[in-house]
Amino acid sequence: MEKKLLIAVLIPPAVIIAYSLYFHIDFVNVLKTMDPVLLALFVATYLVQLLILAIRDSRITKVPYFTAFKARLLGNAVGLVIPGWAGQDLARASVYSRYNQDLVKSFALSLSEAFYDVVIGSLMFLVLVEIRASPVDFIYILATLGNVVGWVAGTGYVIFTSKKVVKAEERLIKLMRLENYYSLLQKGKDMVKEATTKEALIVNSLLTLLGYLVQSVAFYYIVPSFPLDVLVNMTYFAASLIPVPASSGFAELGLSIYFIPRVVVALRILELIDYSLGFLLIREISLKDLKRQFDEIRSYGKLSERPSS
Repeated sequence: MEKKLLIAVLIPPAVIIAYSLYFHIDFVNVLKTMDPVLLALFVATYLVQLLILAIRDSRITKVPYFTAFKARLLGNAVGLVIPGWAGQDLARASVYSRYNQDLVKSFALSLSEAFYDVVIGSLMFLVLVEIRASPVDFIYILATLGNVVGWVAGTGYVIFTSKKVVKAEERLIKLMRLENYYSLLQKGKDMVKEATTKEALIVNSLLTLLGYLVQSVAFYYIVPSFPLDVLVNMTYFAASLIPVPASSGFAELGLSIYFIPRVVVALRILELIDYSLGFLLIREISLKDLKRQFDEIRSYGKLSERPSS
């Protein structure tokens, strides 16, 4: 596991350096000549976006605002090296569980947050992609469409089947020999349904949209056209949906649609700096506490504990 983690950490800088060498760009010179105003803009807009998303996340998880902010900052950092739910979603859940002492509830609500991140971000990209369409965009269109369909269908199923007996689901659980986790599945469904009211859908979607718009402001310093700036930001987001560490390769490819290679390298460095800020909070994740909670989960719940039909 440590070897895999080391490889994941090394992939993003290795890809940036390889990209620089391919296009004959002096990587060190790009670092030395980085515009301090652009650096400040990227860090500021990133942090403001997280401050906005923390309002949404605290509404969903019912944890204190600053706890939600720390969880978001740390989760994004972990997501650099561990893509998908095992990365940022589980990292946020581990921070929440230190507050509410319930990893299952925390993880279910963390996935509820991810629903807004993915669906709103994907829809923004799909709406804006016509501004400057490119054959390369086909990759990101597939990624965003697939995620919208998957997350909407999955969340819809969870909400519709909460507190209901689903025979096919029970048979699948038995087939996979996961009977001991059935009550955890039901508990997770209940948490998601409680957090997904009509009002919550509207408010949380608007907060997510606002967060992406604020983050896009940094690109205005390079390209003074806000619709295009938002598209650039959402293309970068679409690349993050592809499960490789730090979107390596796909982020560079997406940014190359809009910028020359030297600017692509600079932007990738800036984005990695932003997301790496969360590692300052890495102690917020207690591996000991996580292990204890996973041990409890192993003996938690039986298939016989069915919800009322």
